[in-house]
Amino acid sequence: MRAARLFRFPVKGFPAEELTEARVVRDRGIRGDRIAAFTNGSLDVPADAWHSYSAFTVLKNDTDLQKWQVAATLPEATDTESAIESGPDDRNSTVEAADHDSATVTLTAPTGESTTFSTGDDQGRAASASFLSERIPPQGTFPRCLAVADQGMFDSQRSGISLINPATVAAIAETDEGRAALGTDNDELDPLRFRGNVLVEGLAPFEEFALIGSIIRLGGVRLAIRSTIERCPATTVNPTTTEVDVNVPRLLNSACGHLHCGIYGQILETGDVRAGDEITVEGPAPRELVKVARTPRLMTVVGRQQICNDIVEVSLRDDLGWIREFDEPGTNLRVHLDLGAPFWRTYTITDVEDDIVRIAVRTQGKGSRAVASLEEGQRILTSGPHGTMTASRVFGGTTALITAGIGITPSLGLLRSNGLGDLPATDRIRLFHVDRDHRTACLWNRLQDRAHSGAVPVETHHRDTATAGRPGHRDLVDWVAGCDNVMVCGPRDFTAAVLAAADEAGVPAVHQETFASPNTGMSEAIAACSPAEVTLENSGTSFVWQPQEGTLLESLEARGFRSPSSCRGGSCGTCSVSLAAGSVLYPIEPATRVESDEVLVCSAVPAGPISLAL
Repeated sequence: MRAARLFRFPVKGFPAEELTEARVVRDRGIRGDRIAAFTNGSLDVPADAWHSYSAFTVLKNDTDLQKWQVAATLPEATDTESAIESGPDDRNSTVEAADHDSATVTLTAPTGESTTFSTGDDQGRAASASFLSERIPPQGTFPRCLAVADQGMFDSQRSGISLINPATVAAIAETDEGRAALGTDNDELDPLRFRGNVLVEGLAPFEEFALIGSIIRLGGVRLAIRSTIERCPATTVNPTTTEVDVNVPRLLNSACGHLHCGIYGQILETGDVRAGDEITVEGPAPRELVKVARTPRLMTVVGRQQICNDIVEVSLRDDLGWIREFDEPGTNLRVHLDLGAPFWRTYTITDVEDDIVRIAVRTQGKGSRAVASLEEGQRILTSGPHGTMTASRVFGGTTALITAGIGITPSLGLLRSNGLGDLPATDRIRLFHVDRDHRTACLWNRLQDRAHSGAVPVETHHRDTATAGRPGHRDLVDWVAGCDNVMVCGPRDFTAAVLAAADEAGVPAVHQETFASPNTGMSEAIAACSPAEVTLENSGTSFVWQPQEGTLLESLEARGFRSPSSCRGGSCGTCSVSLAAGSVLYPIEPATRVESDEVLVCSAVPAGPISLAL
C-alpha cells in the first residue's frame, strides 16, 4: 500500500490544499494543517488556545464553507529542526513556533474577495476575522476571532493525521443504498468529501480497519493507528459542486451498519512524506495509544458448533480485547461482511468469556449462512456491543420475556450466567416461547437452565404452534397480566400482538427488540411503522408523525423545530431528548447509550403516542 495523495486543511472547516510532499510533526500532524479556526460566536473563545470544534465555524454546520478557497504559505523547515531529532521536546517546540509565528493564510470568498493573515499577527488575524464575520453567519452573539494554538485546531487535543481508503468509498457507493443516494446525476462518491490527509492505495475495501492498533511507517513518518473515524454531516457536501447532495451518515448506517470511514493516526516520529511513498506495518502499538471503543475492528473466528437444526453458535475472539470494556447482558454484535458489496447482520451476544464472544446464528438468508459458514482462523469485521435493551433496563418486579422462533436469542443474552446476580429488584421471571415443531428446542432448554440457576422464581411456558396453534389475543393478555416489565422479540405480527395485549393489560413498561439489516434497512423499517401522535410538552404543540417523514429528528426539522444534533446516526448523543411518555423504536440500534427516559431523535421513530420534553 502507498500514499497516493496528500492534503492539509490550513483553516478548520474550510477546503483543503493538495500537497506533493509534507513534513509531519510528532504529536501534531502535517505542518500547516488546522493552524487556525474561525469561531462561530456560540462561546467566548480565547484567540490563542485549543477548544473543541463546537466553538468554531465548521463544514457540518455551515456547508457554504466548501465554496471558499484557501492557500497557506509556511517557512521552510529549518536546519535546527532537522538537527534536534534526539531531543523530541525541543524539536516539537521549534516546529510549532515556526508554524504559529509565520504561517500566512489567504482565504478567498465565493464572490472573489479575499483576506490574508499571518498566524503570529494578532492585528492581522483580527482584521481577517472581521472580514469573515461580514460573510459567514454567526451561531451566537459572542465576539468572533481567528484562533490559533500550538498543537493545531484539531477536533481532539491529541492531534494526528487521517487516512482514507478510496476503495472503501467506492464500495459504499456501489451498494444499493449508495446508488439510490447518488441518483442518476452522480456515478461516484468522491473520497475527498471525507476530508482526509492521506488517500491510500493498495488496500481492499474496509481493509484499513485491520490497521487499528498497529504502528505503521508512512514514508519517513512513524505513527500509531489509534481509531476509526466517525463521519459527520460535513460529508454530505460534494467537494466538486459544493452542493449538499448525499446524506453520507445515513448511507453509512444503512449500507454498512456503522458510521465509520477512515482511520486516524498519532504521530510518533517526525518525518517527511511524499505522494507515492510506501506504507508498511511495523507491529502492534502500545495499548495506551489506542482508543478503546465499540467501533469497527476485526475479530477472529475461534469456533463454530451446530447446536440444533439450523442454528449454529459462532465463537469470535476480539483481537483488541475491547469487548470487556463494554459488555453488558442484552447487548448485540454487528458482523460486517463483504459479499460482493458491504453487507451486515446483527446478532445477540449469548455469552462472553474474557475476549471470546458467542453469537447464535440461524442459517437462513445469504448473510447469516455466510456467518454460520465462517472457518476457524478467519478474521471478520465487527462492531459493538450495541443495544439499549439491556438487563438493567428490562428487569424489575415481575418481568416477562416473550419470544418467538429465533427471537429467543435476546432472552439468552439477558439471562447470561454472569448477569443473573445483578438483576435489578426482580421478584419473578416469566418465560414464554413460541415456535413450531420445537425447532429452537436447544435454545429453549438452555434458556430454562440459565433462568433456574438464579435466585429469582421462574415460570416457563412453551407453545408449539404445530400442535397448539398460535396464541390468541386473550392468551397473550393472560401471559402479561400483572407484569411490571415485558420484553418481546419475534416476527412483526407476533410483536404487534404482544404489544396490543400489553397495552390492554396495562403493563407499565414494554421493551421490544428490533434487528435491522440490509434487507430491512432504515428506510424500509421506518416505512413499516404506523403513524403516531407526538406531543411536545414544553411548547404545548402536537402533530401526527408519518413514516414517510423519516426519523423523529427529520420530522421535527421539517416542522421548523430546532433540535441539536451532530452525527445523525445514533453515535454521539447530541440529539438526546427526554421522553416524557410513551415508547420509541430504533430501526437501527444506536451505538451510544442514553437513559431509559431519553430518546435519540436522530435514530428513533414513535412506537405509539409519545411526549417529548421539547
